[in-house]
Amino acid sequence: MRTILIIDDDVAFMAKLKEQLQEAGYRVLTSNILQSAEHTCVREQPDLVLLEVRTEQGAGWDALPRLAALQPVIVLSKAGLEEDVMRAFAAGATDYVAKPYRTGELLARIQARMLPEAPVLTPPQPKIDTEGATQTMSQPTRRRSADEESESVFMSEAEELALLRSTEGTADIRQLTESEEQASFGQRLRAERQRRHLTLVQVENEIKVRMYYLQAIEDEQWSLLPRGPAAVRMMRAYASFFGIDSSAAEAEYRKRYQVDEKSPSFSFTVGNVNTRVLRRTPPRWLIVVLAIVLALAIAGGAIYLFDPMFFSRILGG
Repeated sequence: MRTILIIDDDVAFMAKLKEQLQEAGYRVLTSNILQSAEHTCVREQPDLVLLEVRTEQGAGWDALPRLAALQPVIVLSKAGLEEDVMRAFAAGATDYVAKPYRTGELLARIQARMLPEAPVLTPPQPKIDTEGATQTMSQPTRRRSADEESESVFMSEAEELALLRSTEGTADIRQLTESEEQASFGQRLRAERQRRHLTLVQVENEIKVRMYYLQAIEDEQWSLLPRGPAAVRMMRAYASFFGIDSSAAEAEYRKRYQVDEKSPSFSFTVGNVNTRVLRRTPPRWLIVVLAIVLALAIAGGAIYLFDPMFFSRILGG
């Protein structure tokens, strides 16, 4: 049975997560003290560590490199900012999951990031000749060379990024299956991303759209996206990355929020996305009229302040 070590000082959350992992068939160890957790990691040698870096008022950040040197570590934390994610990967984390999380996605990430089990080697069986003579031992297997031993069963980071870039901008809109046609736009995006074994962080690095916007698109929570054409461009970029037609979702978004990409606009940056905002300039004649009215009001107020009887004398003749 594979073993997972949970390190978190939120005891209630840790108990709930332990129950979920046990139902999934894992042996679960828990600790809310970092020093004790490191000793447990050395003694028990779990297959994976789930770490909340905010444990003991942020001391989990210091423990992350030490734990990552022992076993694969997935950071499971409320610290979900981009700089937190980048800091965790730089410290040796295998993956990063922000709270709150979806149980199915967490289990899939755990299974993908856990080290494969060592194969069980059986000794060679003695070989008996057809004449019933002496038994001869089978020939020993050829010893693998050092190059073969060091060959990884996974793609390197450079190969993975090269594969991602090769699909960007060149993916044609593929024909959907019957089940995919019945699925919503966000469900098709999530299914395709999971089929390619990509995380939101990897997709963010490729198309330059923040991962919480990508999450909102997958969940079809349009209210979490920035208003205006920027949201449409995010949807289009994410869909084209996987070769999925986004026209229906774009039309629904434009209808709901009355987005007009042809209107005059100015731009500013939200995250890594250049966002355009509609520019509404009032007519020039209205500005002139308002300026004249304002000037007259200021002048009249000043005159009344210094000579309250001025207007009475003028009106009285």
